[in-house]
Amino acid sequence: MIFYQSNYLIHIFVLSLGLIFIIIPTASTSTGMSNTLSFYPDLFLCFIFSNILNRPNTTNLYIILFLMLFSDVLHMKPIGLLTILVLTSLIIIRRFEVQLGKSPFYIHYLIFIFVISCIQILNIFLHQLFFIPRINFVTIINQTFFTLICYPLFDIPYKLVNLKKR
Repeated sequence: MIFYQSNYLIHIFVLSLGLIFIIIPTASTSTGMSNTLSFYPDLFLCFIFSNILNRPNTTNLYIILFLMLFSDVLHMKPIGLLTILVLTSLIIIRRFEVQLGKSPFYIHYLIFIFVISCIQILNIFLHQLFFIPRINFVTIINQTFFTLICYPLFDIPYKLVNLKKR
């Protein structure tokens, strides 16, 4: 299995941008991430999926693994649960990179909606199955909804760059 095919500059950029997207939600001191009314889209997931759907060859899964585990620790989530769900979905998506390479924005958006919905449903199911304390259901719905709203901000620039290359 090929995990990466790019240079160090792209890896450093992904690592630094990933750390920024992970740390920014914890910087707010007036609201907590478990607050029902908090606006907390998961920008890191938007960044990962837009990168894997548009440029699968330049995505290093080891960096994503490290960042997802760091995110689990920092956000006080069960360590590795969301990480394994996201990595599994990324590996499945990478298997279809030839078909997804030239696909339009709405196909990427529908794939993102489907994958995020499946990840959240499996996350809730596994929390129930293993008796892990879970976040409020309204918070999960808010986070998923706001993450779905923010995804076009990450995918549309890739599409614009691809239009300029043609």
